[in-house]
Amino acid sequence: MDNENLDAYFYRGLSRYNVEDYWGAILDFTKIIFTKPDADTFYNRGNSKFALGDFTGAYDDYIMAIEYKRNFFQAYYNLGVTQFNLGKYTQALQSFNFLTNHFPNDVNTNIQMGLTLTELRYHELAMFFLNKSIYLEPNSDTYHNRGVAYLDMKNYKKAASDFKTAIKLDKTNDSAYFYLGLSQLFARDFVKAIDSFKTTLSFNALDHEALLGLAIANYHTENYNDAKTFFKKAKQILDMADPYDKYINDISLYSNIPWSVDESHVFSAYFDRLNAL
Repeated sequence: MDNENLDAYFYRGLSRYNVEDYWGAILDFTKIIFTKPDADTFYNRGNSKFALGDFTGAYDDYIMAIEYKRNFFQAYYNLGVTQFNLGKYTQALQSFNFLTNHFPNDVNTNIQMGLTLTELRYHELAMFFLNKSIYLEPNSDTYHNRGVAYLDMKNYKKAASDFKTAIKLDKTNDSAYFYLGLSQLFARDFVKAIDSFKTTLSFNALDHEALLGLAIANYHTENYNDAKTFFKKAKQILDMADPYDKYINDISLYSNIPWSVDESHVFSAYFDRLNAL
């Protein structure tokens, strides 16, 4: 009835976002931005782009939101998370540092500070913020994130301890089971790693990361039939998005998954062996 009712576009955009119609939300927010741009609309369009994995687009929108509202703290936080996902760790550190100056006891900001400092290899300082997050809220999430940092530091014993605590506090924390499996795998405790990865699959049978972990752990325990089965399942899951992918038997199929990106030296060492089974 009123094609220029910007409030209606805004609230429809929020509704579309809430029902995961992110493209529709982007269209509604873009209509407002073309007509009468403001901080909240840029922020919400950035959230929609982030949900779609468009971190570059989200980054631009969060920057604009802050341009329109200099103390838009939630936009700073989301900007920092986006910068982290883009690998812009120094910029992310600046965003989170700005927030810690205003909200020194915000748990999520302390976690993100710790994880960002871990990526920048400032390990001692990273532990300060991650320990503080646990002091503020000793829950499954805070222990999980400190475990991730210990894993990055290759301190597998402490990492495993934190993931076990995270699981004790929340037995539905499937990510903690997965990372516990990784810690055990890298510590060469392959039997326990198999149990942890299998528990991960009980939450999501299509978790190709856990399947790859199971393939490698079973290869080490000389259970080659199981290793072959789990590796084949992982390949099939990755190939479902494009059944005509010519790289199904090539390592290129795995180029964008965390196993290949974060632990490429480990994965590449086993790919040929697993592929030959």
